[in-house]
Amino acid sequence: MAENQKSVGLKVALPNGSLEEGTLSLFEEANLNICKSQRRHAARIDNPLISQATFMRPQHIPRLVAQGTYDVGICGLDCVEESEASVVRVAELPYGRGASNGAAKVVLVASTEDPAKAIEQVEGGSVVLSEYPNITRRAFALHQSIDIRFSYGGTEAHIPGDYRYGVCLTDTGASLTANGLKVIAELLTTCTTLIANMDAHHTHGKLATGEDEIYNGPRLNEIMTLKHLLTGTLEARARVFLIMNVSAERKDRLLQQLPALKTPTITSLSGGRYFSVGAAVRISELNQLIPRLFEHGAEDLIQMPVSKVIKKW
Repeated sequence: MAENQKSVGLKVALPNGSLEEGTLSLFEEANLNICKSQRRHAARIDNPLISQATFMRPQHIPRLVAQGTYDVGICGLDCVEESEASVVRVAELPYGRGASNGAAKVVLVASTEDPAKAIEQVEGGSVVLSEYPNITRRAFALHQSIDIRFSYGGTEAHIPGDYRYGVCLTDTGASLTANGLKVIAELLTTCTTLIANMDAHHTHGKLATGEDEIYNGPRLNEIMTLKHLLTGTLEARARVFLIMNVSAERKDRLLQQLPALKTPTITSLSGGRYFSVGAAVRISELNQLIPRLFEHGAEDLIQMPVSKVIKKW
C-alpha cells in the first residue's frame, strides 16, 4: 500500500486487556485484519480506511481521542464518562470478553448486612472506595458529601472490612454475591462504544444570519464507514440466511412464516411451478422456525452464514 494512501486513513485507538481478543475477532470478521505481535502495542491494518492502530488501556482512549491524537477509539462507555472527555459517541458495539455482549454496570455496593438500600441512605462523610471517582462524585452531588478514595481494582475484597462502601464494575453480579455484597445503587450502564474526535466528526461554522451551523468533519465519511462495517458485522453474528424451495400452491403460506429484514427474496424457478425463497433470520429463532417452514411447504432448505447486515448507509 502506498504511503500517501495510508496517510489519509483513520488513526484508531483500540483496547487491550479484556476487550483485546474480541476486538481482534471483530475486525477480522469485518475484513479489517489486524497484524500485531504479542508484545507490541502498535498494530497494522492493511486497509486504506485505517492508517494507524494502537492497542492501549481503554482508560487512556477517550482523552487521546478528544485531543486529536487518534480520530476514533473503542472503549467502554464507563471510560468515557469517567474521563469526562468531549468526544462523539458514534455507535454501541455489543461485544466483550468471550461470549459477553459488553454490557455492564457501575454500581455502589456494600455488605448485604448494611442497612443502606439507596444512595440517599449513605451517611454524609462516609468513605467510599471507588474505581470511578468522577462518576461517584457526580452521583453523590445531589445527595451528600462523601470522602472518595481511589481503587486500583479488586474493590470487592475491601468491602466491608476496610471500607464500608465501594464503587466498581459488574456484569453478572457473581463476584458481588460471592463476596457477600449487595448493590445499593446503579450509577451507570455501560457497553463497548465507538467514539470519535469531535473535529474529525464535525465542524462548526456560522451562517450569514449569525446562527451556528454544523458541517461534516474531514474524517466523517471514514468514521461512518468504519461504524457500518463494525455494527454490520456484529448484527450479522445473530443471523443466518435460509434458502429453500416451495411449490407455487404453498408459497403464500410459507411466506407468512418467514421473518425478514424487509421481505423475503423470491425467485421463480423453471416452469413457474416452484419458487426459491431466501430470508435472513435470527439464529435464536431457528429451532422453532425450521419445523414450521417444512410444515408449510419448504423443501431443500439450506442454511448459510451471514457476514454483514447493513440496513442503511
